[in-house]
Amino acid sequence: MIAFDTLSAATRLRQEAGFSEDQARVLVDTFAQCVDESLATKRQVKETEVALSREVRQMEASLRGEIAGVRGDLEQTETLLRAEIAGVRGDLERTEASLRAEIAGVRGDLERTEASLRAEITGVRGDLEQTEASLRGDLAKTEASLRGDLEKTEASLRDHMKQTEESLRADMRALEHRMTIKLGGIVSAALGILVALEALVF
Repeated sequence: MIAFDTLSAATRLRQEAGFSEDQARVLVDTFAQCVDESLATKRQVKETEVALSREVRQMEASLRGEIAGVRGDLEQTETLLRAEIAGVRGDLERTEASLRAEIAGVRGDLERTEASLRAEITGVRGDLEQTEASLRGDLAKTEASLRGDLEKTEASLRDHMKQTEESLRADMRALEHRMTIKLGGIVSAALGILVALEALVF
């Protein structure tokens, strides 16, 4: 603690500043009280700092312990998660292997089905080619037969038309002959009438 000499201070105030004894005493007492209060406040601050420092150290120790516990929990959790991840990875690998095997089986089935379908398509194509060739032969035969029938029909029609034309020509000649005879008779009758009329007139 700092010692404050009140007597020396009061003497200096009286001698050097001209204060009265009462003024010097009051001023020195007031100053001494302020110094004591200030010193007391500084002691309290120091004690508070020491207490706070102690509490901070205790809190730090407690936090370090909690952090260590949390770190341990995190390590345990990490270990468990790694084990679970390893298990999941193993399951995924087994599932992948199973799926690959299934895909390979399906691919084999597809290849066999494709080969079978290609064989069937080849057979159908051969059947279609044979059917087409047979139809072409039948069509050629039918066309030849129709051409023969058409030629025969055309020849028959030509003969019939020729016969009809000849018959019509003969009928026309006979009609013309009859018309000529009738016309001759009419002309002769007309001439007879004219001659008779002339005889009557003259």
